Amino acid sequence: MRDKETEKFERVGRSYILLVLAAGIILPLVASLIMCIVMGEIRVDLVLAMSLIFGIMIWIIMLMMIAWGNFSSLFVKKTAKEVDSLPYRFDSSFQGRGGILYIDMTNGMIGFISSYNPFKIQIFNASRIDRIETIASAMTGIRFVFYLDGKKITMPTLLTNRVVSTKSGIGAEAVSKADAFVEILKAAKARAEGRM
Repeated sequence: MRDKETEKFERVGRSYILLVLAAGIILPLVASLIMCIVMGEIRVDLVLAMSLIFGIMIWIIMLMMIAWGNFSSLFVKKTAKEVDSLPYRFDSSFQGRGGILYIDMTNGMIGFISSYNPFKIQIFNASRIDRIETIASAMTGIRFVFYLDGKKITMPTLLTNRVVSTKSGIGAEAVSKADAFVEILKAAKARAEGRM
């Protein structure tokens, strides 16, 4: 099973960067060409001016979608369908803004599909993770955090645009969920270290 393990964690994939750049360049050009055709006048200066305007609008929209995790969610879901074909039995999974985390407690393995590398399932021995903790703040949200090969992975259990007390119903539930995943990750890490 070690042949499936990912050697180096890549939070952001090259193919994702190319996809974003291609969308950011091609979409404004296509939109400006369509507008010029509709107006009945295709001139280079008009196409360039409209491309600049559409480019600014499209980049703002794309950056918001990337930040919210909406831009790559379809790709992440498509890649997630391939998880069942892997030789691991993932007992627990968590889907957050940063991607989908899979945990195989039996074998001490972690699977991760990053929102910024949505075309690849990355598999790691749980012994490679450290500094696993819950961070609960009424101002910045509630999440569990761990480091994989020294790179921080944050999985929010509660994100909101308002202040939520960690002792309120929804806040306490989010803290409990984060604590549960911290314990699951620690157990998987202990299992992986015991198998080495």
